Amino acid sequence: MGTVRPLILSLVTASLALVCLFFMRAVNGQTPPGPPFKAEQENGIWWLAAPDGKRFFSRGVCCVDTGISWLDFKPENPGYAAWQHYRRPAEWADSTLERLKRWGFTTIGAWSDAAALKLSKKMDLPYTVVLHLVASGAPWWDMWDPVVIHDLEQTARSQIERFRNDPLLIGYFTDNELGWWNAALLKAVLEQAPSGQTRRRLLSILRESYKNDWDLLKQDFEPDGAGSFAGLEQGGRLFLRPGGNGRQTLKPFVAMVARRYYQLTREVIRKYDARALILGDRYQSFYYPEVAKEAGQHLDIVSTNLNAAWNDGRFARFYLETLYALARKPILVTEHYLCAMENRSGNQNSSADFPVVGSQKERARSYQNSTRALASSPHVVGLDWFQYYDEPKFGRDDGENYNMGLVDIHDRPYEEITLASASLDLGALHAKSDAGMADASSGVPPAPMEPMRGTTARELMERWDRQRGFVPSASSHPLADLYACWGSEALYLGIYCIDPVEPGYYKDGKIPETDRMEWMMNVDGKGGKKESKIRIGGAAPATVHGEALEIKQASGGVRYAAVVRLPARWFGKEALQAGDVMSVWTVLKTHARAYTMEWKADLILAK
Repeated sequence: MGTVRPLILSLVTASLALVCLFFMRAVNGQTPPGPPFKAEQENGIWWLAAPDGKRFFSRGVCCVDTGISWLDFKPENPGYAAWQHYRRPAEWADSTLERLKRWGFTTIGAWSDAAALKLSKKMDLPYTVVLHLVASGAPWWDMWDPVVIHDLEQTARSQIERFRNDPLLIGYFTDNELGWWNAALLKAVLEQAPSGQTRRRLLSILRESYKNDWDLLKQDFEPDGAGSFAGLEQGGRLFLRPGGNGRQTLKPFVAMVARRYYQLTREVIRKYDARALILGDRYQSFYYPEVAKEAGQHLDIVSTNLNAAWNDGRFARFYLETLYALARKPILVTEHYLCAMENRSGNQNSSADFPVVGSQKERARSYQNSTRALASSPHVVGLDWFQYYDEPKFGRDDGENYNMGLVDIHDRPYEEITLASASLDLGALHAKSDAGMADASSGVPPAPMEPMRGTTARELMERWDRQRGFVPSASSHPLADLYACWGSEALYLGIYCIDPVEPGYYKDGKIPETDRMEWMMNVDGKGGKKESKIRIGGAAPATVHGEALEIKQASGGVRYAAVVRLPARWFGKEALQAGDVMSVWTVLKTHARAYTMEWKADLILAK
């Protein structure tokens, strides 16, 4: 009996310690109400796992809320307003949840009203939350500044406290579409006080890169308001020097800022919620490799909004593949969308560069293409449709006026797209996903009629067989796809890439010819070598240097597409035919030579 009392005492002491730890963590908001959601990989395929351990493919909808209140409703610009169609909010919640489940959706996306949905007893769909941490000034202000850190914590805490113990909460997005615009980021940091820690770290990178030699720096940058490193430490600006390599110097700077942002936001979120997943900042249909790589070190899941590259709903192949290769974390596609000119809300679909087709039937077909393509990626754990209802007839406050809804502004479902959604079992499709896809190595497909048809980035190559015509890149982490097709008169090559170009890089606010994107063609044929260099992008006509070529280019914001016609004579032939082998070497250098991609292949022309 003499050993029992100490044993009991030690057990009581341990129990009290656990109870104290429980309450201490509860005060800090870190006590999980149950097992968290997780991201898990099996047989090379990523899944979300619910708290009960069941794996699922997330299929969500953004902006699931009651719409415009009766106080804010504008009859001259009508929009979705649930109070016009339901007697009580709970009736709206019941109806909306029943619809979403019937249409095959499994989660609730960002910008939604979870509290309104919980008025229904049917609310059992997991959801995500956007924290808007940029309200604190991060990443544009000094993220080592105690004031910025304090504001970041207050911004996070005020929102996390409402959600952290909810077992339906999947996780938090730190922000939405920060963009990480490099020229704007450089300007913001150089405008900080000389004592700013981010600014001082930038100066340290510059000194190291240029070996404290101001003249070396001036080969890549045009200083304004400073004549030395010591002067720049006190103030001044830097602009890219045309023809220089300043974009290379900016890469470690951008990586440093991104590293701090993701480290800091993770620390702050974990201070108030140890359970929910951290989902990133929802890239704006493009990303900088330096940012994506740093994100993967600190996030549970990398998130990106994703604008379809073509109106048929399909995407460039490099986008998700390179993002995953850089971050090495699963991906959540947080907005995808398609619109039709034929709609009941009166949307004109005219304010931005979003995919638009003619009819609701076409929209449904493109939607199926889009969702199948995304669910077929082994790296993607889910996708969120943007959005539940159409935007107001004449647009939101920012002018965006698109038919993006599953229902119109009168609460009537678009049957074509909702039936198409209900017919898809994305979980089963995802279980069969395979990273391997057909490409041009098995033979370049024939060209469609008018292979250079199109005036926009969404129209160029839209009718090509872009799966069998895909030419794999010889470069790691490409930011572009190369496609090929052929006719008897020529081989056609098409490029699709992302390249964020900002006039703010330059002192005069103009993109110089020498820094425009460069696409080099080099072919080896019986007639000898042929070579051309083409300048594209920068909102200017394409220019050809070397052998004359027919080219067509188009841009859609940060996305660029171009098609070039390589005539049979380039290969020493009067006409091309099936079985011919075309030796092609082509190189793409993005704005100011920031990134280089290469393709080198012997292309066999298929029937």
